[in-house]
Amino acid sequence: MRVLMVIPQLFYSARGTPLSAYHRIKDLVGYGHKVEVLTYKPGAPLPDLPEVVVHRSFGPHFWSTLKQGPSYVKMWFDLLLFLTLIGRLARGRYDVVYAHEEGGFLGALVAPLFGVPLVYDLHSSLPLQIRDWGFSNREWVVDLFRFVERFTLRRAVAAVSISPGVTRAALDAWPQAKVVTILNRFELDVQAAAAEGVRIRRELGLSPEDKLVLYTGSFVPLQALDLLIDAVPFVRDAAPEARFVLVGGQPNEIAELGAQARRLGVTDLVQLLPLRPQSEMPAFMAACNVLVSPRKKGINPPGKLFSYLSSGRPLVATDCPIHNQLLDGSCSILTAPDPRSFAEGIVTALRDSARVEAVTTHAAEILRTKYSPDARARAYEELFRLVEAA
Repeated sequence: MRVLMVIPQLFYSARGTPLSAYHRIKDLVGYGHKVEVLTYKPGAPLPDLPEVVVHRSFGPHFWSTLKQGPSYVKMWFDLLLFLTLIGRLARGRYDVVYAHEEGGFLGALVAPLFGVPLVYDLHSSLPLQIRDWGFSNREWVVDLFRFVERFTLRRAVAAVSISPGVTRAALDAWPQAKVVTILNRFELDVQAAAAEGVRIRRELGLSPEDKLVLYTGSFVPLQALDLLIDAVPFVRDAAPEARFVLVGGQPNEIAELGAQARRLGVTDLVQLLPLRPQSEMPAFMAACNVLVSPRKKGINPPGKLFSYLSSGRPLVATDCPIHNQLLDGSCSILTAPDPRSFAEGIVTALRDSARVEAVTTHAAEILRTKYSPDARARAYEELFRLVEAA
């Protein structure tokens, strides 16, 4: 198939929806399909896939960057993307439009007019995102995005969701939707050698006695990193050898979390690092003793959960729908979403070697069975069947 993939994001970047879209492209190319990308004008080059053509939207974007989540600036970018989409469909012959997030709505407006079937890739629930990101709590705004989501699901020949929770949200919005769940399993291509972990620890100034607690990913408020920083004093009291490294922040986000660490008197225990290349993450994971995910809101699990599970390190996460739709206490250490409980989970991961052995062993087992490549292949087969039947 010739696929036009619509990505309403700064693409490429190694986080969130852009990273999910990148892996979708790799999967589709791996199955022998020809993929072209339509995305915003600003963005980094697409790595490792020279055969994929990237079309960027026309028009005056005015901004070269864009904050994560809904915004009025993003609406302007989406308008330019929509106009460019019409031009691409008028000129090109595509077998399917595969559109992410609100790009699905843009596709639903015009793809049927050109006789092209639409696949809608949901990364969350649009009305839920409007509230979770703090864009608006006005009921009419939420209702508008609820209509957008329902309209898109009605016009799509198939919908792809990234988790069981997102699947439930899609079926709640439109029970007749044909939804295929394809988990965002972003496993790292390689595991770092032990020497790489030693190098990172040396770079971070850690001694052999220090125990590294690691977070990787964006620093946006939705990640609840304030909860993690609030947990540090409790961890220090029980495990003074613990050191915390958070990788992936923007300068203003680093400044804000740094101020919180100063107020709590834990700046000597916390290092806040800017975004590093995805290729460096295996080395950071090899250097750490514990991985953490403190998120509380949302239904779209972080794609990094699977690389965390495959790292051989214990994962501490909040016991909330964002995590517990994929994780349980057998493969991770789940805690209540408050600083003291989260700290207790981290201390358990640092001190209870029997528990660590149990959760890391079971994590490897569920990756081999429940979340296996074969299960993912079966999901793609179902998606292709729905598109071909359209």
